[in-house]
Amino acid sequence: MEKNELHPSESRFPLPSEPMIMAVTPEMASDWLSYRNHPKNRPLSKAVSARYQADIEAGRWTQATPEGLIFDTDGYGVSFQHRMKALANVSTEALVKAYGTPYLNFWVFPGEPREIFEVVDQGYKRTAAHVLHVPYASSLGAAARHLAALADSDRWGMPRFPKITTPEIVATFHAWPELTWYIKDIHKACVDAGIPIGPHAAVLAQAARTEHRDRIPEWLEQVKTGASLGPGAPALHLRKKFHNPLPTGKGKRDLAYALIVKAWNAYANDTNITVLRHAVTEELPKVTGFSFEKKAEEAA
Repeated sequence: MEKNELHPSESRFPLPSEPMIMAVTPEMASDWLSYRNHPKNRPLSKAVSARYQADIEAGRWTQATPEGLIFDTDGYGVSFQHRMKALANVSTEALVKAYGTPYLNFWVFPGEPREIFEVVDQGYKRTAAHVLHVPYASSLGAAARHLAALADSDRWGMPRFPKITTPEIVATFHAWPELTWYIKDIHKACVDAGIPIGPHAAVLAQAARTEHRDRIPEWLEQVKTGASLGPGAPALHLRKKFHNPLPTGKGKRDLAYALIVKAWNAYANDTNITVLRHAVTEELPKVTGFSFEKKAEEAA
């Protein structure tokens, strides 16, 4: 490969003289981040690079996409730093395990004018809904995000929820076909009773993998209409709970999910309830008959 005499000269890994696909190792990524990161680039976000790293280590990273690494005429990066930070933090062993090679392939575009810095990477962020191309895509993406966060099995909530990446949401969606089985009725339950779609769909996807699956259609009819339900009916209590918006705050997401789980569990176990509530001091309830821990053991 012809070496391009660009600054900064301290970099041990030269750029190509023209656009091409390159094998980039963690060592190269670290070098480029150290010596080719322009001082006027935007501050590096540890959260963004951590999400990229998680996708790389999980084998979800798509290589050699047209959204390549861009360097200016002086050899400084214009659009590259978060991807390089993520790759620099990944071990070669992890790369070999996930991709069969100790590197990732990237398109590299050298010699671009620095003025394009003002316009690259400014587009509308691609969400899972943009990728799924299915009816109710936004709602299904929210449900898949819940399932991905729940898979960590944290007893007190879903702390990784905001860190779930789009590739992880898409992978989770494909791993859970049950998400689409009832989505139309779940959407109707949201319209009629205010029950949020994401956590409701996540709960029923888990329930669909249990012995109570055949009871889901009746449950959905109850929460949609509330007709002919006794005072202790779990579906009635759930409708009342979401009749008014839940209190705002940090734990609102976990609270909504927990209330839906508790109501479903009572219904599945033929148990009437007098009050439906969940305290912040309680563990996050599990869907009766389903265990993420058991699912992980079976996959191991």
